Amino acid sequence: MMIYEKMDSIAILKATGFAGRDVKTIFLFISLSIGIAGGLLGLLFGFILSVIIDQIPFVTASLPTVTSYPVNYNPVYYIIAAGFSLATTFFAGFFPAKKASKVDPVVIIRGK
Repeated sequence: MMIYEKMDSIAILKATGFAGRDVKTIFLFISLSIGIAGGLLGLLFGFILSVIIDQIPFVTASLPTVTSYPVNYNPVYYIIAAGFSLATTFFAGFFPAKKASKVDPVVIIRGK
């Protein structure tokens, strides 16, 4: 969807001499920066929710030693989440960036 919204900008970039590889790099940079920011916010939000859930009392007769909901704060889970966040945003940005790099600026400018 972002490609169709940015067609004018892509046409201007390509008409001024940017190569398709440059346009692809710009789109990937934008995508990964959104992914990094969203991933960090998601990790922070998830950690805060885990701390809140860890404080909720959990009383059951079958587990008398467990007093609250068990939450695992193992850093491996946070690393996996960060990696998944970066991978999904990379692929979500790669395919539109590949398409944007092949856009002909003349067709876009004439179409307006």
